[in-house]
Amino acid sequence: MKKISVLFIIVILVSGAQAQVGGTTVFNFLRNAQSWRTTALGEINITTIDYDPTTQLSNPASLNPLMHRQVSFSTVVYPAGINYGNACYVHDFGKKGTYGFGIRYMTYGTIPETDVSGNIVNPKVNANDMSIYGGGSYRFGKIFSVGVNAKFIGSFYGDYHSYGVAADLGASVNDTAHGIIASIVAKNIGVQLTPYSFGSGHREPLPFDLQAGFSVKFKGFPMRFHLTFHDLQRWNLRYNNPADQQTSLFTDTTQTKKSSGAADEFFRHFIVGIELDIKKIVYLDVSYNHERRQEIMQSTRRSIAGFAIGIGVHVKQITVGVALSPMPLHATQAQFTLTVNTGGFISKKSKPIG
Repeated sequence: MKKISVLFIIVILVSGAQAQVGGTTVFNFLRNAQSWRTTALGEINITTIDYDPTTQLSNPASLNPLMHRQVSFSTVVYPAGINYGNACYVHDFGKKGTYGFGIRYMTYGTIPETDVSGNIVNPKVNANDMSIYGGGSYRFGKIFSVGVNAKFIGSFYGDYHSYGVAADLGASVNDTAHGIIASIVAKNIGVQLTPYSFGSGHREPLPFDLQAGFSVKFKGFPMRFHLTFHDLQRWNLRYNNPADQQTSLFTDTTQTKKSSGAADEFFRHFIVGIELDIKKIVYLDVSYNHERRQEIMQSTRRSIAGFAIGIGVHVKQITVGVALSPMPLHATQAQFTLTVNTGGFISKKSKPIG
């Protein structure tokens, strides 16, 4: 029986922030942040509503008229030649709603295929994931919006193929008068249509995630504060860490530090982010993701694991942004995003949505 060595180790490595949860589901590249802004705000953010078309993947209810004719491309280069990216376009149809579509992908380069004895039978096997998506939003009551995304998913690891379908459902309240945005999103509701094991019938669950978020921007203050809650459908996001156990001197049993464990479980559901808006031209973002820190930090040295930063520059119809986030083994993830308003200059007289 043949196997693709190394592949699954790489998949776990690049899943970083969601490694333990992701290990129980399939198509985990769907968890990846789709733009510099999302990465800089903690890799999950559902309370940004403005002209940025990439937020559709975070929250389909964020689709709005300011995204009209915006096209965006984002890319991340991981170690070992692994690349992840997203390309999208949004069009507004007035009272009929705002709609967007795009494609996201993850390519793992070429990987050697071996037999059970470790002999290389094919030195170059391609491994890729991709998702084609589309969706729309509908606004009502001035401050309310609802949206949905539909996704077709394909995964190709050498001779092993898998397909699936999924949907995102989102709802938002955008009170521009008070600078408040509140959202709730159900991500990756779907099914694996075809398992990898050549039709054995064993289907794996998708990485479903129930999220809620709240953000506020005070009048006259150029900062928006974001608070995001993720994986609300499950309480325990931790893994069995031997460092959290104490061995008794009198027995052979071990006990977990319950107080620290409960606090850790609680804060793993939270992401805190801040965006500084300098005259609608320069955007500076910083965030802290406790779950990510716990997953990738090293106990033997200090680090800034869990923190992320980003900067975006918006000049006329072009926005360029970059975000940096620590990765395991002293590496740093860099994500670049280019957004272009193909319809011309964004009117400065437009009433801001965010």
